Amino acid sequence: MSKVHSFFLLLIFLLSGHGLAAMSNKDINWQEEIDGLKRELKARHIDLFFYADSNSFNKGLESVIDRAEGKSILEVAIMLQQVVARLSDANTQVNFNYLIDNTLILPFQCYWFSEGLYVSSYWKDYGQLEGKRIVAINDFPIGQVVDSLSTLISGVTPSRLKTLVPRMLVWGQVLEYFGFAQVNEIEIKLEDSTGKSSSEIILLPSPESERIRVISDPPPLGWVDRNMFFRDQYFPDDKLYYIQYNKCWSREAEEEFGSGASALFMPSFKEFEKEALKTARKQDIEKLVIDFRFNSGGNPIQWTDFTKKLQKTRIEERADIYLLVGRNTFSEAIINAMDVIKAFSPMVVGEESGGKPNHFGEMKRFVLTTSNLVVTYSTKYFSLMEDDLQAILPDIPVSQSYKGFMMGTDEAMEVIYMHSGR
Repeated sequence: MSKVHSFFLLLIFLLSGHGLAAMSNKDINWQEEIDGLKRELKARHIDLFFYADSNSFNKGLESVIDRAEGKSILEVAIMLQQVVARLSDANTQVNFNYLIDNTLILPFQCYWFSEGLYVSSYWKDYGQLEGKRIVAINDFPIGQVVDSLSTLISGVTPSRLKTLVPRMLVWGQVLEYFGFAQVNEIEIKLEDSTGKSSSEIILLPSPESERIRVISDPPPLGWVDRNMFFRDQYFPDDKLYYIQYNKCWSREAEEEFGSGASALFMPSFKEFEKEALKTARKQDIEKLVIDFRFNSGGNPIQWTDFTKKLQKTRIEERADIYLLVGRNTFSEAIINAMDVIKAFSPMVVGEESGGKPNHFGEMKRFVLTTSNLVVTYSTKYFSLMEDDLQAILPDIPVSQSYKGFMMGTDEAMEVIYMHSGR
């Protein structure tokens, strides 16, 4: 969306008052818009009804048409996404994110640890949220809120839930849509590590201020720098070589598959690969750990090629191989994780992956004519396993706890340190 278009949407919102109704657009013929959505998805998607029933999909869209009159674009988009989500293709979605008003986002972020949803960062003025677990929103138990938000997740699995619910939980307009809150004032019920309860009133709009991250010092190994595309570290005392692959992208990928404009500011995978293979050949390694926990995709080619080169070092003859996966392992990262599994038969540690081994991908998009809603869809189906599993399943399940996180302990890595595969 252009900056000018964004400005006018925000101006209309502010002049009309806060809330969902302020975004209504009486000029949209929702019958035509939704008919167009249905027609384009059926024509463009590789196999729209692979997991779902066409009659149920058509009835769902008709129901939205019946309810759309007088609703805002955001409300209709949410209703459409609930229908599209039932197609069970994680890449096929009605994108309503651009309609979320930043001033109506709650002033904190959260992460789903093994004990529940904890505040992971907060605006400076809300320091009282630090270290707290969210248990309710305006007297609605957090489990009830999660159940409603899960209806917006395409291809919902337990891992996808843990990834996407924390993001949507702070969208005041979405909470209002489901009846959990009014966007001007939201009460959050919390618990600290001792189980002591407290409440905080969040007043909206809330202008963004300095963001304070909740982190230990030092942080757990996997959290040291999740923004790096890829990194490695050799631990001589443990004879352990750790490779973290956070993004299926690089300077070379940007030059070949992207616009190329940002290539100079990106790390070179060729350089990384050269040093990693040198370490694999020359260092005394008893454990090789490949960490895909925070990789949501990109382009799989460079890692597929790297895996073949890593095989040639015969490292599996000297070392136990471990693959870390988790809720954020998704899309092309699934392809690369399967590369590792097929090449080395590693011990898989962590959480279930966020994506399925057999999955739809190579996403494209189109824009609805009048509402400008962006719809994404899949153009290819990847069959990577004989069994159609819901996720890459860990041999050793490990979910990071908040307590361990604040102690700087990467609990999946602790399991690997203690595990002996030989």
